[in-house]
Amino acid sequence: MDIASMFDKPKIIGLVANVDEGKSMLLYHIVETLRAKAEFNLYTFGLRVPVKDSKQVFSVEELEEVENSIIMIDETFTLFDLDNRKNKKSVENTFRLINHNNNILILCMLPENVKKFIAAKLDIVIFKKCTIPDFINGSMVKRVVDNYSGYEKGTALLGLKINEALIFDRKHYHKIDVPYYPKYDTKSANKSILAPKKGKGKKNGTKRN
Repeated sequence: MDIASMFDKPKIIGLVANVDEGKSMLLYHIVETLRAKAEFNLYTFGLRVPVKDSKQVFSVEELEEVENSIIMIDETFTLFDLDNRKNKKSVENTFRLINHNNNILILCMLPENVKKFIAAKLDIVIFKKCTIPDFINGSMVKRVVDNYSGYEKGTALLGLKINEALIFDRKHYHKIDVPYYPKYDTKSANKSILAPKKGKGKKNGTKRN
């Protein structure tokens, strides 16, 4: 499936994966792929490495002002309090306004974050490695996973590799390859928690005759 074909009109795209399974790298891949083919306005929230010629937003109010753009939200749960049922209506209103303003919105979420009302609004769902029991029973996204019979799916795990993603466009499933971009890898410079010993000390004890 051509990534660019997903960005033909206003819609909401859900990117769902476990922690540290390459959600951000996929977002960067989408940016690189689209920029090779077209020009567009890009707004982001939560990306650790800022994208050149993009604008960062830090509040829902800013999002509601955006028009004619692609919006990527890497930490959806940070921006929207999805556990608070009282916020459901306000979140729905925000999504509706973003769509009305001719935007394409990408929401990155953990399986347990994809509440039923959000799942029902997703035009496209992109999966990376997910723990299946973490999905909310009865949601559209859970049904999409349950209906998938690819070899990557087990009883408890949708076992996609770090360089793979599975796209469901409401009609068909498509697998794509996600290349690695070193310039966007914020964890590559992390120091090892367990550092190797610098050298062996002298053995304790006395020499036997």
